Amino acid sequence: MALIPLNKFVTKTFILTSTTNYTNYTTGLTTTTVYTAPIGVTSIVLMAQLSNLTTTTQSVNVIHHRNRPILADAQGNGAQAANVDSFLVKNFNIPENDAASVLSGKLVVESLDSLRAYAGNTGSVQLVLSILETANT
Repeated sequence: MALIPLNKFVTKTFILTSTTNYTNYTTGLTTTTVYTAPIGVTSIVLMAQLSNLTTTTQSVNVIHHRNRPILADAQGNGAQAANVDSFLVKNFNIPENDAASVLSGKLVVESLDSLRAYAGNTGSVQLVLSILETANT
């Protein structure tokens, strides 16, 4: 059995589309899954950069998708259902030939949770993620 490395740095690059294979349960929007934390791994997104590849302003949405439910703590607080989408940016406009950061800090992506994104026009925006994957103990 292969062991998961304790710490692994990963860079992911995507050209966003405007429609794909996943439909948000609550809004009906279609998104692209750009990253899913592997089983047994907690990931920290260190940087998420969006670049507009066109000469017109483009709208972008980036979503954190909670795949598994979170149980309440001993006091009964903090429970969260599964299949919950939380927008990191929604209808965020990036000027022509410009770039923007999605995060102002770090984002923890727990095992099997995902980052999803879509742009107003297919092929108009590139997303680059810098991620630290850490094995769960």
